[in-house]
Amino acid sequence: MHKKIQYAISGDLQPDELDRLLFAASNSTYSAQELACIISGSTAYVTARDSGSLVGFGRMLSDGAVLAYINNMAVSPDYQRQGIGQTILDMLIEVTGEVKSIFLYSYTADSLYVRNGFQPSEKRLYVRRRRIAVKRQPDSGA
Repeated sequence: MHKKIQYAISGDLQPDELDRLLFAASNSTYSAQELACIISGSTAYVTARDSGSLVGFGRMLSDGAVLAYINNMAVSPDYQRQGIGQTILDMLIEVTGEVKSIFLYSYTADSLYVRNGFQPSEKRLYVRRRRIAVKRQPDSGA
């Protein structure tokens, strides 16, 4: 059994440890710059640590009045099904305050979100992704 998990709201968090967790939990990969922006650009985030090691994370973006968006919920595979995700979600919901709507997008843990009052949206989710241009090397003419 794991030692007592320690939770923090917007506590110390390094991009490299977040990178390891997100990859282990969901195969997500981000650049160092993206990870730094995830941390600094979040309205709030929750970390879960076991003996100092990051084992859980979730973040929230909000305008503080009308809406909040929960994203990047992740728990290390070795720590799943122990209530860590539930605690992170509870803390993020608390931090959102009295916003009118809390949104999240997930392709996993649907039962966790439904148990916590989230309902499938009646609207469609639209996504516009930026295409990243790949720079071509000039022909050497050789």
